[in-house]
Amino acid sequence: MMQNKEYEVLLEELKALNTNVKPPVPNPAPLGLFAFGFTTALLQLKHTGIAGDDPDDMGGVTAVVIGFAMFFGGFLQVVAGISEIRRNNLLGYTAFLLFGGLWMSIGTFEIIQMLAHPDSDVASPNPKAVSAMLSLAGLFTVVLWICSFKANKTLNLLFSLLFTTLFLLSGGVFDETVDRVAGWFGFATSAVAYWLAAAELFNAIHGEGEREIIPLGTFKLVRCARVQTHDVDVEAPPELVRASG
Repeated sequence: MMQNKEYEVLLEELKALNTNVKPPVPNPAPLGLFAFGFTTALLQLKHTGIAGDDPDDMGGVTAVVIGFAMFFGGFLQVVAGISEIRRNNLLGYTAFLLFGGLWMSIGTFEIIQMLAHPDSDVASPNPKAVSAMLSLAGLFTVVLWICSFKANKTLNLLFSLLFTTLFLLSGGVFDETVDRVAGWFGFATSAVAYWLAAAELFNAIHGEGEREIIPLGTFKLVRCARVQTHDVDVEAPPELVRASG
């Protein structure tokens, strides 16, 4: 009986040390999602033609997007992705770094085009290469979409809209109508990203990480296990389990 009490005291001490041994890590998802949603919506001003159809209007939108693509949409997503390492969130880590890198790459080749002298040897982007790039981005988004069935319905919807947008943009390189449709799908993607970011933020702050203020939806056929990386799991000895039972 004395031994059982010692085990109970040990368990209580371990629980008390919980936040000191592995302190809670802030959820970086809202940061990455807001950055992604903002820049995605900004780009769709060009694809939908809302900001104007003439070359000057289109060029003006591109100039605005480039700055945000490099830092707001690109760098902040990279920061969010790296922050997911401490949470052991492989899906978030992969997604944020992939799309952060994608945005920074798009910004880079746009900057090269803007800075290139008309008489220089820098060639304009090949439409087939741009289309292939968007299709390849759509393919890895499909992989993320499949993995998101283990997460929640809102994230799953986000990835489904995103890969649809990317494939439409790929086709829109050669067809203006498809490009316009892709732009509106991009706006829908951005809206879901904003919603998910806000929900994650409200749930973390007002729900204190323990309850969902805004439900994100779970799949009934898939067992969704939410693992809190700051929890300390202690397996009690068999004799203590028998004693407590």
